[in-house]
Amino acid sequence: MGDSLLTHWYFHLPNLVMAALVYTLIGRYVLELFFAKKQDATILVVFRQITDPVVRLVRIVTPKIVPNGLVIVLAIVWLMALRMFLYLTVIASGVKPFLGTEG
Repeated sequence: MGDSLLTHWYFHLPNLVMAALVYTLIGRYVLELFFAKKQDATILVVFRQITDPVVRLVRIVTPKIVPNGLVIVLAIVWLMALRMFLYLTVIASGVKPFLGTEG
Protein backbone atom coordinates (compact mmCIF):
# COMPACT_ATOMS: atom_id res chain seq x y z
CA MET A 1 0.00 0.00 0.00
CA GLY A 2 2.72 2.50 0.92
CA ASP A 3 4.57 1.49 -2.23
CA SER A 4 1.57 2.48 -4.38
CA LEU A 5 1.32 5.85 -2.65
CA LEU A 6 4.93 6.69 -3.39
CA THR A 7 4.90 5.17 -6.84
CA HIS A 8 1.74 6.97 -7.97
CA TRP A 9 2.23 10.25 -6.14
CA TYR A 10 1.22 12.20 -9.26
CA PHE A 11 -2.29 10.76 -8.84
CA HIS A 12 -2.62 10.57 -5.06
CA LEU A 13 -1.34 14.06 -4.19
CA PRO A 14 -3.69 16.08 -6.44
CA ASN A 15 -6.54 13.71 -5.60
CA LEU A 16 -5.96 14.26 -1.88
CA VAL A 17 -5.81 18.05 -2.29
CA MET A 18 -9.01 18.11 -4.35
CA ALA A 19 -10.79 15.83 -1.86
CA ALA A 20 -9.77 18.11 1.01
CA LEU A 21 -11.05 21.14 -0.90
CA VAL A 22 -14.37 19.40 -1.62
CA TYR A 23 -14.92 18.62 2.05
CA THR A 24 -13.81 22.08 3.09
CA LEU A 25 -16.27 23.63 0.62
CA ILE A 26 -19.04 21.43 2.02
CA GLY A 27 -18.07 22.56 5.51
CA ARG A 28 -18.12 26.19 4.41
CA TYR A 29 -21.57 25.78 2.89
CA VAL A 30 -22.96 24.24 6.08
CA LEU A 31 -21.28 26.86 8.27
CA GLU A 32 -22.71 29.63 6.07
CA LEU A 33 -26.16 28.22 6.85
CA PHE A 34 -25.50 28.01 10.61
CA PHE A 35 -23.81 31.39 10.93
CA ALA A 36 -26.00 33.36 8.53
CA LYS A 37 -26.50 36.15 11.06
CA LYS A 38 -22.97 36.07 12.52
CA GLN A 39 -20.68 36.57 9.52
CA ASP A 40 -17.58 37.22 11.65
CA ALA A 41 -17.50 33.79 13.33
CA THR A 42 -13.87 32.69 13.46
CA ILE A 43 -14.44 29.21 12.04
CA LEU A 44 -16.40 30.67 9.12
CA VAL A 45 -13.64 33.20 8.42
CA VAL A 46 -11.04 30.39 8.35
CA PHE A 47 -13.13 28.26 5.99
CA ARG A 48 -13.64 31.28 3.72
CA GLN A 49 -9.90 32.01 3.62
CA ILE A 50 -9.16 28.42 2.60
CA THR A 51 -11.90 28.13 -0.04
CA ASP A 52 -12.09 31.65 -1.48
CA PRO A 53 -9.47 31.03 -4.21
CA VAL A 54 -11.50 28.09 -5.55
CA VAL A 55 -14.78 29.99 -5.29
CA ARG A 56 -13.23 32.97 -7.14
CA LEU A 57 -12.04 30.71 -9.96
CA VAL A 58 -15.48 29.17 -10.31
CA ARG A 59 -17.09 32.63 -10.17
CA ILE A 60 -15.02 33.68 -13.19
CA VAL A 61 -16.56 30.99 -15.41
CA THR A 62 -20.05 31.21 -13.86
CA PRO A 63 -22.66 33.67 -15.17
CA LYS A 64 -23.28 36.65 -12.87
CA ILE A 65 -26.95 35.70 -12.47
CA VAL A 66 -25.97 32.66 -10.37
CA PRO A 67 -26.08 33.50 -6.62
CA ASN A 68 -22.93 33.15 -4.50
CA GLY A 69 -24.36 30.27 -2.47
CA LEU A 70 -24.81 28.26 -5.62
CA VAL A 71 -21.27 29.07 -6.77
CA ILE A 72 -20.01 27.10 -3.76
CA VAL A 73 -22.11 24.12 -4.85
CA LEU A 74 -20.80 24.47 -8.41
CA ALA A 75 -17.23 24.56 -7.06
CA ILE A 76 -17.90 21.22 -5.35
CA VAL A 77 -19.30 19.78 -8.59
CA TRP A 78 -16.33 21.04 -10.64
CA LEU A 79 -13.81 19.61 -8.18
CA MET A 80 -15.57 16.25 -8.21
CA ALA A 81 -15.52 16.31 -12.02
CA LEU A 82 -11.79 17.14 -11.96
CA ARG A 83 -11.13 14.24 -9.61
CA MET A 84 -13.00 11.90 -11.95
CA PHE A 85 -11.09 13.30 -14.94
CA LEU A 86 -7.79 12.75 -13.12
CA TYR A 87 -8.73 9.17 -12.26
CA LEU A 88 -9.87 8.35 -15.80
CA THR A 89 -6.77 9.95 -17.28
CA VAL A 90 -4.48 7.88 -15.07
CA ILE A 91 -6.42 4.70 -15.88
CA ALA A 92 -6.39 5.50 -19.62
CA SER A 93 -2.62 5.87 -19.50
CA GLY A 94 -2.36 2.27 -18.37
CA VAL A 95 -1.58 2.86 -14.69
CA LYS A 96 -3.79 1.31 -12.03
CA PRO A 97 -3.15 3.06 -8.71
CA PHE A 98 -4.12 1.24 -5.54
CA LEU A 99 -7.32 2.88 -4.25
CA GLY A 100 -8.49 0.60 -1.48
CA THR A 101 -8.73 -3.04 -0.50
CA GLU A 102 -8.22 -5.19 -3.56
CA GLY A 103 -8.34 -8.92 -3.68
